[in-house]
Amino acid sequence: MRHNDLSPTNLENGNTIPIIAPDKYEDTNLGCSPCSETTCTVPCTRVAVYYRDNLLELLDKAGNMRFDEKVSGFQTELKYMKAGQCLYHGIMKALGYARNQVPFLELAGRIPLPAIASILDGNETYEECLMHLLQAKFLGTAWLLPSQRQTFSQQVTDTPWVNELENIWQISGSHNTMPFTDWKLFRTRPANSPLRRLAGMSQLVLRYREKGILSELVELARETPMEKAHYNLEEGLMVSGDDYWANQFDFGNTWQLSPWLIGQSRAADIVVNVLLPFVSAWSCQTHQEELGQKAFALYHTYPVIQENAIERHLRTQFGLKTTEVNSARWQQGLLHCYKRWCTQGRGEECLLSQANFKSGMTSRDKSLVLPA
Repeated sequence: MRHNDLSPTNLENGNTIPIIAPDKYEDTNLGCSPCSETTCTVPCTRVAVYYRDNLLELLDKAGNMRFDEKVSGFQTELKYMKAGQCLYHGIMKALGYARNQVPFLELAGRIPLPAIASILDGNETYEECLMHLLQAKFLGTAWLLPSQRQTFSQQVTDTPWVNELENIWQISGSHNTMPFTDWKLFRTRPANSPLRRLAGMSQLVLRYREKGILSELVELARETPMEKAHYNLEEGLMVSGDDYWANQFDFGNTWQLSPWLIGQSRAADIVVNVLLPFVSAWSCQTHQEELGQKAFALYHTYPVIQENAIERHLRTQFGLKTTEVNSARWQQGLLHCYKRWCTQGRGEECLLSQANFKSGMTSRDKSLVLPA
């Protein structure tokens, strides 16, 4: 039960609940014990005492390993999936967060890019495309429309927007739907609501309708200048809500929300975890070495993005301040250390376990020898 700020916890019904934060009173941290210079048994805490000056070297190596693993994953997918669908898949997965990644991927498979393109080609105006794509196709196939769930009041279902959605879905005659039970809506933060994320994705695809999301985003990575590149890359993925979803997280559920359906922090996460490794993988397939080098250079210099609980935990284990982990690559290094070794019970394979720890170290002798 961890509470990271002073704001109350809000429920979906608008009420607030009191917070119990035992970590304020106990030195507990995701199951790991604190370490002193005389009681260091876990590699990640030993290194905080003896090898602090070399931690960024470790994070460099681990961050590059995580990037390479993502590139390898996209290269595998590109063997059996078209490039545009592969990128679309990756973005949809990122929009699902941990709780809804699987249904987002399922939906991406049920509504592939060619199906979206056919909708865009058949509707001339922005509003027609948005209505058809966002509502009838995404929400209907996801089984998230009010008529499909049958838990909404007459006041909600009789609104013009909802009526139009339902009519378009009925006319489409589509039956390739998902079970509603696939979705995790309960205890999902309103800002992360799958309905809002699907609204954002529909606008993103619509934004790049002329050349397609693959060509547009790859070109964005290719042409963006290195200086402050993250601003351009994130802006290319950010989507504001200026329609029904401006302050809604579900049908009939209004909330004081950010105007962004895909905000800066989520866009930055997509750039680091999806766009740049995908571009690197695609450049290998298409023999564009310069583009691959550009993608890695962008990743190598990308500034810090929003920190999550895992990064915060391991940064604390390493004894690092927030300001010391000042690049996305080092954050990815923390995630790689934690997910690849800590949570898999493979501590003996961790880079820190393989490092050359010397007995009787003094504070003046802190050379960390990392494995090749």
